[in-house]
Amino acid sequence: MRYILFCLLFSSWPAQANELDHLLTILNNTLADTERHQAALQQGKERGLVCKYCHGQDGNSKRNYIPNLAQQNPQYLLHQFELFASKVRKDRIMSELAANLSAEDRVNIVLYYTSQTVKPQADYRPELRAQGETLYNETCVSCHGVNGYGKQTLPRIASQPAKYLSKTLMAYRSGSGPRPKSPMQYVASRLNNADIDALISYITAMK
Repeated sequence: MRYILFCLLFSSWPAQANELDHLLTILNNTLADTERHQAALQQGKERGLVCKYCHGQDGNSKRNYIPNLAQQNPQYLLHQFELFASKVRKDRIMSELAANLSAEDRVNIVLYYTSQTVKPQADYRPELRAQGETLYNETCVSCHGVNGYGKQTLPRIASQPAKYLSKTLMAYRSGSGPRPKSPMQYVASRLNNADIDALISYITAMK
């Protein structure tokens, strides 16, 4: 029950609700129109050229400490755009980029990257996988789902790079991360280094 409560908090955490609702309306209208959807994918690919230097042309990260965007949840990515643009979530590059994109640009970029296929990750400490699966089902499944795909504003974590997962969990645990109000702080505070390694072993292997 405790983790379900955290998920509900995370889903609404800082919402920027009006703008996010506006973006979701554009997203849904675009998806409902085949011709408009195809145009949006092409425009997203072109407008997102700057993104490829970190997240890859196909949404598979070029650096293992940066997240994959391929097959991520569209609502989650739109929410992150709003958090960066409003400086609730801070990053020198992403905050500036998000603030200078139109609503249509954000939707198109999100549609393009989320339509790409995430690539499998290299094995990370496979001897810990069974332990990681048990810990995942006890700790993560309520928010991120059995397959690690997340939902709505909760991210897909399946097939994310090992170094990114480690960096993110460590930052949440220490309270030094860019999202101080996230319930992930409490979740991560209960994990020791061995737990984190086991979770990474399992999550990176999720398809």
